[in-house]
Amino acid sequence: MGKQASLKMNLLRRMNIGDLAKRTASKYPGRTAFVFKEHRISFKELNEQCCSFAHYFEEAGICKGDRVAFMTHNCLHYIYAWLGLAKIGGIINPLNFMLKGHEVETIVNDSEPKMFFIEDALIPQVGDSVKKMKSVETFGYIPIWGNVKPDGWVNINDYMKPNRCSEEPEVEIDDDEPASLIYTSGTESLPKGVMNTHKNFFMTIMSGMADLDVNSEDTLILSIPLFHVAAKFLFLEALSIGATVVLEYSPNPVEILELTQKEKITYWVYPPALYQFIAAMPNYASFDITSLKKCISFGAMMPPVLHEKWKSIAPGIEWRNYYGMTESSPLGSTLMPKDFERKINTIGIPHSGIEIKIADDQDQELPAGETGEILMRGPSIMKGYFRNEEKTAETLRNGWLHTGDIGRFDDEGFLYFIDRKKDIIKTGGENVSSQEVEGILYKHDKVAQVAVIGLSDAYWGEVVSAVIVPKPGTSVTSDEIISFSKANLAAYKVPKKVIVIEKMPMSPTGKILKRLLKEEFGKEEMASSVN
Repeated sequence: MGKQASLKMNLLRRMNIGDLAKRTASKYPGRTAFVFKEHRISFKELNEQCCSFAHYFEEAGICKGDRVAFMTHNCLHYIYAWLGLAKIGGIINPLNFMLKGHEVETIVNDSEPKMFFIEDALIPQVGDSVKKMKSVETFGYIPIWGNVKPDGWVNINDYMKPNRCSEEPEVEIDDDEPASLIYTSGTESLPKGVMNTHKNFFMTIMSGMADLDVNSEDTLILSIPLFHVAAKFLFLEALSIGATVVLEYSPNPVEILELTQKEKITYWVYPPALYQFIAAMPNYASFDITSLKKCISFGAMMPPVLHEKWKSIAPGIEWRNYYGMTESSPLGSTLMPKDFERKINTIGIPHSGIEIKIADDQDQELPAGETGEILMRGPSIMKGYFRNEEKTAETLRNGWLHTGDIGRFDDEGFLYFIDRKKDIIKTGGENVSSQEVEGILYKHDKVAQVAVIGLSDAYWGEVVSAVIVPKPGTSVTSDEIISFSKANLAAYKVPKKVIVIEKMPMSPTGKILKRLLKEEFGKEEMASSVN
């Protein structure tokens, strides 16, 4: 088959997330796709902007498989860029906007993007680290605030229609090629780059249609940062079905209520911490949120007392508990509305298209009622970790994604989440490597030993907590540790609790027994109650 014939066959049959914009635009050209601040973008305009970005990236030398890094709060430029890159086989490399310069540098020097775009207000946060990004050929800024214009940097607005061609590019792209490269914390200090493919996202969209009840009449609010795989899934789900997305720059409880009232939003997706914050606001009742029909809770279990509170705030909402991860794009399981109240302590049943089993340390399946590691397989599972064959083989061994999470099934097939097998703290929807935080705290001149643990919290799911043994002849305060952490870590990694003790519990082989620390300090009630 010749190249032209191969391309035509590829365009005929492929699964490409960039094509979603084109197909929905042909079906609903005038319908609103996105609302962002004062902008209202139709599906036709969305696809034209994505094509404009695609052609610019091609002109800038971006080829199939090349990475382009983005560090920004939620904005339309990110949407245009990701779908534009997808149309030509490029890969978006999103970065958490809370990362410090050296953290960004570490990721960029691993992912090796050709281009690096950053929100103008975040440029000082990265600082001189840009000088150490060896692979980057072009730096660009996103002028959201208009207060910084670095010399020699590209203004991303130059990529937008009418500055560029809005014709559909034609590039042969395989379904199994990566569409995004998201770095997620692991037990090592160096995060791992997860390769989610076009096929992964299409399978996730199909499952979402079956399990999440998103339809073309819905209006979703997207406050989750777009560097999260969950945010990508949500807007792709909406895009594929013709629903409207109200994009929020960053999560703001008052603005969420205002936008829900103004735009008649029907669907929320947030971690329990945000639902709890809104429920505790003294003026929530002054907003009309009667349009709200469906809510998903993810990142931690929703406390039953919080659910009861919300039943009085907004009766009649269909609730879902959602479990997934970046490596599964992010499928896993969902507790459906019909079972929510009687099974609220579970994470539901496996998503359509996903198989889950509980296994022992030899990967042997365990029966209902027995506790083991949660393993998954299905077409949404990641391609692997970028340039990390060892970790890929370890995580995807024997044909299953090893989640590192501990759980069990009950006799009805509902999945219970028990604990983390790996040393990861999940706080407010973010993953934090305890070893990474420990590595920073060990640099403090008064710290002899440190153990970073996650303590259960109804608001955050878990809170990052540092247990410290000071060096002999010194004393250290919580304020000192927190101040030091803030200077060296992204905000979500900073310990919210610091505990100073005289001696660590140790194993015979010299390992700190974190289990005993969790048992001792986990007894202290840190969660605030819902009023």
